[in-house]
Amino acid sequence: MLTRYFVKHKFIHFTLLLGAALLLLSACDSGNSANSGLAATPTSSTVNSASAIIRHSPSGTVELMWDHTSHALTVHMALTGLTPKSDHPAHISSGSCKNNGKVVYNLSPVKATEIGFADVVSKVKGVTDGIPETGWYVDVSNGPAMNTVDQSMAITCANIFNPTTSTKTAQSVQATLINSFAPNQSVTGTAQLTASNNQLTVALTLKGLVPNSKHMAHVHSGSCASQGPIKYDLKTITANASGDGTSTTIIPGVNAIPRNGWYVNIHLGAADTKSQAANDPFACGDITSLR
Repeated sequence: MLTRYFVKHKFIHFTLLLGAALLLLSACDSGNSANSGLAATPTSSTVNSASAIIRHSPSGTVELMWDHTSHALTVHMALTGLTPKSDHPAHISSGSCKNNGKVVYNLSPVKATEIGFADVVSKVKGVTDGIPETGWYVDVSNGPAMNTVDQSMAITCANIFNPTTSTKTAQSVQATLINSFAPNQSVTGTAQLTASNNQLTVALTLKGLVPNSKHMAHVHSGSCASQGPIKYDLKTITANASGDGTSTTIIPGVNAIPRNGWYVNIHLGAADTKSQAANDPFACGDITSLR
């Protein structure tokens, strides 16, 4: 039983890493060699019109594995879309992503690479009752500490469900880390890009923002899964009383858009700052060509 369990663990670990690698490769130009430390680069082919579907960021997977003989719980998380080179507290807590409870176990800090990818394994000892059927959730906080509301805010979350709970056999549960129910963390929207008359127009439309909040936004080189440097600054997005926000930015001297290799993201803060909490890229969209 244990041999089969650890073989399965290694296979799933490899699958998570392979999936993350494929995400990075898909964002790169097919003529470039893969490099997990570098962001994707735009292709040489260009278009005059493109768009992006904006969704919550970051996202990923979490797996909980419990050994009934040692009472050790292993938690493996793989995430993309984090602030590059950022650190984030992570926890198992009681309750659910929507109805938060107390922290049950602190997990190893989530440390993002220079492209915003993280792969972290935590070991928790003395878990005598295994993984419960319900009542646990895993979350990652904005960080890097837990000293303010913005720092302690959950930026991604997963409810844990274990339909075969037992204290006599090994347990393994997987879940998807998606948006939390914290402010601004369930935003959706679109970006429309048009290159004409030697200028680039970028129009953003967002829903689900905190009413009357303000957020900086940028066009970057790379992709949401393989982040790169800022290409163009966009106008600050200001939400109305209903949480809807728009902005239109005109950038001179741009006459074409690459077919891939650009993305747009929206940050928690209203202006450029060195604060990790304010730089949280809570929404992101890969720019793809229309024609």
